[in-house]
Amino acid sequence: MVGTIDLGMGDEEIERDILRSFGWAIIEFEETLYQKYLLLSAHQSLLSRERFEKYLKDMHAKGYVAPLELLGSKAWKKLVVEDDIEDTLRPRPIQIAGEEDRESARRPAKEFVVSDSHVIASDILHTMESKLFPGQEIDPRVRERIKQHVSEMRRALSKSRRELMEYLKREAPSLRQTMELILDSRGEDLLLVSLRLIETGAIDH
Repeated sequence: MVGTIDLGMGDEEIERDILRSFGWAIIEFEETLYQKYLLLSAHQSLLSRERFEKYLKDMHAKGYVAPLELLGSKAWKKLVVEDDIEDTLRPRPIQIAGEEDRESARRPAKEFVVSDSHVIASDILHTMESKLFPGQEIDPRVRERIKQHVSEMRRALSKSRRELMEYLKREAPSLRQTMELILDSRGEDLLLVSLRLIETGAIDH
């Protein structure tokens, strides 16, 4: 895909839709944000990945978003809400979706949760390997110890965030900062799903 297919959208409208693509999240992986944007604005504008990245850079310069690295992956933090640029926008037509459109719009939400949890689980696993067993071969014995840690972390978090932090402080302090970042940016529910994926062997390096 190259260039931009633009059906009358201005830059401000595209920026607003990018902000809307964050949903309830404050921090979002760039790849996930791009996929959400394509679904949100499919009827109005289809940006190439390169153009999407350019808009993010322009929005960073305006103070709308800020880049960061989350578990080794490129991510963006939303600094404003859509209303902050709403006054510059012209009204957009309201489209009444048919049943097929509504069904396709409902489907991706679960897919994004699954995608995000797999990305986070994979990064957690990599972080645990590098911080808890630096320089060691990741053999079956090490894998089993990692899964034991993950099981304990999941059980602690199912009780409360404080329980998880206490467990990490006691058993794996090198992971505490990473897990706090995930909790702050992605929330407890997504972290629980991610830990469960590692525990069941659905994520494995």
